[in-house]
Amino acid sequence: MLQALIAGLIFSFLAYKSNLFCSDQILSVGVLKNFEAVQILLFALSVSSLAFFIEYSLGDAVINVKPFYLTGILVGGLLFGVGVGMLGYCPGTLEMAIGYGSIDALFGFAGGLAAGYCYTLIYPFALPFLGPDYGAINFYTGNAVFNTVLVLAFSVGLFIAAVALQSSNNQVLLIED
Repeated sequence: MLQALIAGLIFSFLAYKSNLFCSDQILSVGVLKNFEAVQILLFALSVSSLAFFIEYSLGDAVINVKPFYLTGILVGGLLFGVGVGMLGYCPGTLEMAIGYGSIDALFGFAGGLAAGYCYTLIYPFALPFLGPDYGAINFYTGNAVFNTVLVLAFSVGLFIAAVALQSSNNQVLLIED
């Protein structure tokens, strides 16, 4: 629990210093002008994948993989992308923007809660339209050596990708009011 709190504080500090609470910063990624947000997320995924694997290996975490519905994933990803494009915030940066005082983020947060509640209500009826159930796809096996190599390769790959995105010409797209 303490490790998660420390990791969250570090991530929040880096996100704040990179202005991830500004919608301009997130939208700049969408038009391929600035990759700072992507870099921070890749670094965070790199570190958190290692931390989670250690907790999982020690028996302190449980993996509960949900079924894979291809149509549901595609439609959900499309809706997510449209929401990020319209609002200019990802779910994590939305709360940061609210803390910073952004009113539009507050409306986005309320809309996200309402959409989640509505989806919960219609899920039993929508299930037949989500496509075939491919089951729970999980890359973890019973082999500890394979799992360790897989997680280390994933984490190092994410770290290398984050470093490779480093550019001196990262520019924030300024949204005109």
